[in-house]
Amino acid sequence: MDKVISAELGDRDIGTLNILLTDDSEIERINKEFRHKNEPTDVLSFQYGLEEETIGDIVISLDRISEQAAEFDNSFEEELYYILIHGVLHVIGYTHHGYDDEGEEIFDLQRDYYTRFVEEG
Repeated sequence: MDKVISAELGDRDIGTLNILLTDDSEIERINKEFRHKNEPTDVLSFQYGLEEETIGDIVISLDRISEQAAEFDNSFEEELYYILIHGVLHVIGYTHHGYDDEGEEIFDLQRDYYTRFVEEG
């Protein structure tokens, strides 16, 4: 994930990024508490600011990753990387409102970084 952050922010020094890997029940609890949505999701990102000691938290449901991997014909690891990149992009400031209402910008970046840093190494 350092490569994704460096590609976006250059050599800028930033704080810590926390990542919690959990299950559907825990991410549903967090989703309800912070987003008022009583359902599990694949990833939650909390952005605190790039100048902060902790720049953000990413919470990922491994249950969702497993289901989505099967749905999209990916390995578990591929799907985990894909979703982790998505979470990192949110923490550094991207939303689902770039390019159009469907958030194409964040998904284009996600695919690009996955190809560059995971598939190609």
